[in-house]
Amino acid sequence: MVFSSLSFLLIFLPLVLGLYYLLPGKIRNGFLFTASIGFYALGEPRYVFLFLAVIAWTWLAGLAIGHTENRVHAKILLASGLVGVLGVLCVFKYTAFAADIFRTFTGASLPVVKLALPIGISFYTFQAVSYMADVYRGEPAQKNVICLGLYLSFFPQLIAGPIVRYGEMASRIRERHTTAEDLTVGIMHLTGGLCRKVLLANTLGQLADHVFEANGQMQAGTALLWMGAIAYTLQIYFDFSGYSEMAIGLGRLFGFRLPENFRDPYLAATATDFWRRWHITLSRWFRDYVYIPLGGSRKGRARQCVNLLIVWALTGLWHGAGWTFLAWGLLWGMLLVLEKNLIQPDRHGNGFRRIYRVFILVCVVLSWVVFRSGSIADAAE
Repeated sequence: MVFSSLSFLLIFLPLVLGLYYLLPGKIRNGFLFTASIGFYALGEPRYVFLFLAVIAWTWLAGLAIGHTENRVHAKILLASGLVGVLGVLCVFKYTAFAADIFRTFTGASLPVVKLALPIGISFYTFQAVSYMADVYRGEPAQKNVICLGLYLSFFPQLIAGPIVRYGEMASRIRERHTTAEDLTVGIMHLTGGLCRKVLLANTLGQLADHVFEANGQMQAGTALLWMGAIAYTLQIYFDFSGYSEMAIGLGRLFGFRLPENFRDPYLAATATDFWRRWHITLSRWFRDYVYIPLGGSRKGRARQCVNLLIVWALTGLWHGAGWTFLAWGLLWGMLLVLEKNLIQPDRHGNGFRRIYRVFILVCVVLSWVVFRSGSIADAAE
């Protein structure tokens, strides 16, 4: 079930909202958790129990980490919790790609069972990782499994984010009050995001699909290819930002304030600026839970470059298990390395920065071609 479907807008959402406001505050968390699991079951009935198992594992790991004073033992428990959660993600998302890599470098083939990717697994596993890591760093563990389950399964941000830290929702999970302003702002965000998704993204998506399909059949000229690339650049923005805006609006209707995920990314002046504006919560997640733990920029310029390439390789693979996603991530990683160490646009005058802004926008468009293409060879064509 998607937010733009009539079944969601005309049946699920009004029913859940109506019951939510009729119920007393003490049982609203339990109701929202149940409704969120129901929402997930409607879209992914096969993997409901897998999702519940991830919730239970994360809850138990958080309790164990939080009650352990010995840092060595806590680190072992954290590692165990991360292996359990990330192991689920890797099995379902990367098994076939790992087999493809093995076949590419060895020439041998492995029998692989193709598993359907559970909806939202990239988002809820990352939230589980951040929760366990934050408990290890000193944040109090959540003793109530329903409250933690609501954090991981809250249906407005379950499928497409934003990726939320537990600390950003903890106080609202404990106690919240929905005001008239919340309802007004929530409806405005929901309506605005819906318009972006249905009226803009879906229309542009039809054009982009036509061009990329024509390119695959060698029937697209240069002008048409650029039109398709620009159409997809706009489609992916309106689609993703539309879902994020709907999620923020839905959250406000239930008294939650989810973080902003997009901030006019195509107006970015640099590559660094672009990733401060695009999918903000994902960039923040990789910064706080991968880049900084690897050493960030604290261990010299060479180490920083390596850390950036690692982070962006993982960022690419988070978006999808394939060579094009890995290439897309590494291209951004290399551009960021060059920008920070060689180009350094902030040290130049206004004229250079204006030209560089256009250059970044062109890089964004071309990177989306790699991201959208079925293979690197298709992207090169």
